[in-house]
Amino acid sequence: MKKTFFLFVLTIIFIAPTYSQDINVGDAEILSVRKKEWDIYASMHTNGLGIGARIGKQHNIHYKSGIDIELTYYKHIKEQRARINYMIYDLENKSFVYGKLNYFIQPRVGYGFTRIINTKPYWGGISTGYFLYGGVSIGIAVPIYLQIIYIENSDYTIKTERYNPEIHDLSNIYSSASFTKGLAKTKIHPGLYLKTGFSFDFSSEDSHIMALDFGLNTDIYFPAVKLMASSNDKYFFITGFIAFHFGKRLTNYE
Repeated sequence: MKKTFFLFVLTIIFIAPTYSQDINVGDAEILSVRKKEWDIYASMHTNGLGIGARIGKQHNIHYKSGIDIELTYYKHIKEQRARINYMIYDLENKSFVYGKLNYFIQPRVGYGFTRIINTKPYWGGISTGYFLYGGVSIGIAVPIYLQIIYIENSDYTIKTERYNPEIHDLSNIYSSASFTKGLAKTKIHPGLYLKTGFSFDFSSEDSHIMALDFGLNTDIYFPAVKLMASSNDKYFFITGFIAFHFGKRLTNYE
């Protein structure tokens, strides 16, 4: 939550100067020549990373709407890497995340709008606005598989097994196994999401999109998701995020 608070403090710092410029004085409510737009974006949130795309329409100089598609990876805040020394058996010293039950991926598809608070003057600058998007979020939980070492007398064998906190601990875990090992046991968690925040477009040309978003995202899933052996099942996932957008605005003839 400290990280989320920090993101909103930054947002306020960015927004405050825009209100003191009175850029909108005298603006006419006209239709934009460039009606269609698209962009791709990369995001960094308080628990991981993501990529996405938006396809939309600008209804007028103060309002646009469109489809939002995003894929993010969620990392639990309690994750810590561990490393056990098995050099006595001439084994490479490998690491793993101790206690992690599942990898968790979040594809999202939604619809929403952006309301422009102030537009750019003709010589350039920064336009600011707030956005709200929401829709379907699918939680994909891929179980963790580990390489487990079994030692008998002076010899050992290594087997790949699904992580079970009741029988696997620091005394017998050697390393993590491939991500693909758990794909056959993937569990789907249907859900919904809501994303809101502020957007700052600083592109120098009207035909281009170059923007930063700051905001909060909330996902809710059922059934609940369990990511770590030491944590409770979670229905709600709340993250703060920063996203960088790059794209184009098109006329009706493009």
